[in-house]
Amino acid sequence: MMNQKTFLHLLIIIIICMIDSSPAQRPERISYGGKSYQVTQIIEINGQNATLRTTDNKSITVPIRFLTTRLKGQVEKLQKQMKTAAGKAQTKLSVISANASETEIAIQKSIIEGTPLKRWVNGTVSNEQSDDGLLVVSSISSIEVKLDRNGVPLPPKKIKGGAIFINGLVMIEGAGKKAENTHVEYTAWDTGEKVEFNNETIPKLTLKKIEPRALVAERTWTNNSGNTLIASLSSVIKEVGQFEGADGKSFKYPIEKLSEEDQKLINDTIEKRYKELKSTL
Repeated sequence: MMNQKTFLHLLIIIIICMIDSSPAQRPERISYGGKSYQVTQIIEINGQNATLRTTDNKSITVPIRFLTTRLKGQVEKLQKQMKTAAGKAQTKLSVISANASETEIAIQKSIIEGTPLKRWVNGTVSNEQSDDGLLVVSSISSIEVKLDRNGVPLPPKKIKGGAIFINGLVMIEGAGKKAENTHVEYTAWDTGEKVEFNNETIPKLTLKKIEPRALVAERTWTNNSGNTLIASLSSVIKEVGQFEGADGKSFKYPIEKLSEEDQKLINDTIEKRYKELKSTL
C-alpha cells in the first residue's frame, strides 16, 4: 500500500512533469545574464528558480524574479497547487497542470462534475456520408489565425462560447444533409459514443442537448471499513462523490473514505477520459 509520503512525492512529480505538455499561449521574452530568450514553457520550479524551455528547444534555469508578470503568474499557480498537494494525502482527482489552458480546464470539469460536453465543429462536409448523421471533417486549419504584437502567429484558440474544438472526422446527429465540401460550423453535444464508418472509429455528436454521463457505471463500492454498496458515480465535487443507488436515490459520500482500490478506479477513469478527449483537440 502506498504511504502518505510516497503518494505526496509522486503527486508533486506528476504536477511538475505535466507542465511540459502545457505550452504557453505565446512566447514570452525575458532577459537574463546579458542575453534575451523567447520562453515557451515552464518545465520545473525549484525553490526560487524556474527551469524554462525556449523557442529553440533549449532549457534554461532563471531566478523567478527575472520572469515576466505572466510567467510569474504561472509559477504562482504551480506553487499553490504543489502547496495544496502537500496539505492533502488523499485521492488526486486532477489530471491537469497548474497552468492548464482554458480548454484543458473545461474538459476536466466536464468529466469530474458530470456536465455534458459541448464541442465546436469547424470544417467541411465529408465526400462520404451516412444515413445516421452528417459527416464533417473538422480541421484546426479552419480556425482563424491571430498574430501577437510582433507579428508571430498565436496558437489557435480551441474554445468558443464554452464549446471545445474537436479535430478530425465526426458524425453529427440531427444536422440534416449538406453538399459535399461545404464549409460548416456547429456547436454540438458530445454523446461519449463512438461509431464505425469505413473501418474508422469516430466520435458521435448531436445537436440535441444530452443528459450528463455517469463518471463510473453502477458497480459495487467498498469503503475503508469493508462495507459495500451498489451505486453509480455521477460526479465528484470538492472530493465528495455524488452517487446514485440501485433504487434511484442519490447520495453524497467522501471519496477519501472509499477503499484504495476504488479510489484508484476513479482516478484511472478520469485520466482515461481526459486523454481520450484531449486526443480529439
